Amino acid sequence: MKTILITGGTDGIGKGIATHYLKKGDRVIAVGSSAVKGNLFLQEAKQLGTEGRAFFLKADLSLVKENKRIIQEVKSKFLTLDMIVLSATSHIIRPAYTETEEGLEFNFGLAYLSRFVLSFGFKELLEQADAPVIVNVCAPGMSSAVHLNDIQRKNNYHGSKARNHNSRLNDLLGVAFAEMDTIKKIKYVLFNPWAVQTTGVLERIENPILRLFTKFLFKIIGRPVEQAIIPIIELLDTPPEPHLTAYIQRKKVSLTKKTFDRDNAQKLYRDTILLLEEVKKR
Repeated sequence: MKTILITGGTDGIGKGIATHYLKKGDRVIAVGSSAVKGNLFLQEAKQLGTEGRAFFLKADLSLVKENKRIIQEVKSKFLTLDMIVLSATSHIIRPAYTETEEGLEFNFGLAYLSRFVLSFGFKELLEQADAPVIVNVCAPGMSSAVHLNDIQRKNNYHGSKARNHNSRLNDLLGVAFAEMDTIKKIKYVLFNPWAVQTTGVLERIENPILRLFTKFLFKIIGRPVEQAIIPIIELLDTPPEPHLTAYIQRKKVSLTKKTFDRDNAQKLYRDTILLLEEVKKR
């Protein structure tokens, strides 16, 4: 029996993966921000007869302190982790720069910094597994600039551009993790699921015309969750040989692209460590 931790594990792609592995006979730790969805996840696990292998941890992963709490809580209960899926995200496009109580831009904290902290924070538990793998669900393969002097996009803030920028940061996180991992046991996979028909996206679009258009568009190009998770499950069950890989669905993305620049990854890693030290002092 394997142990898999999934952020965003009570909704969308994360929940689909969680349900798959519960049915398969594995142990699943779902991390989410909603107690209601967490309880629903546990109830559904009970209906499947898998309640003894389903765990829910409530956390606001936009906060560094919450990520660190989750790491300590998991370490206190489990001796190893076989897989991690980082899929927690927010579909809300914020019109203005919004800070968390720790003084960080909300989506930056949730979509990038959380994944940085959890990736490195769970490294020791992953190394206890036979074939450990991290799948970071973001958007590798997309070409856009990386603003290393403004990683939280404070200057001329634009909600959708800031969200897209976090995926560029995750590209560099993957490069930094693979380079910093001297043991070379963990496989790190950056995965772009493309358009997925999740209710969460539509629920957060306030404009009715835009919501209708998005629904129509997703019907054409989007795939249902049960189909979208198949390539992810394949990568989890049979991790690629290289220590770092990137995919758009099943199509491999070349790591020679500018978005995977090694020097940029090193600078971002150093800046992120400094930022975490600043947060710790607050």
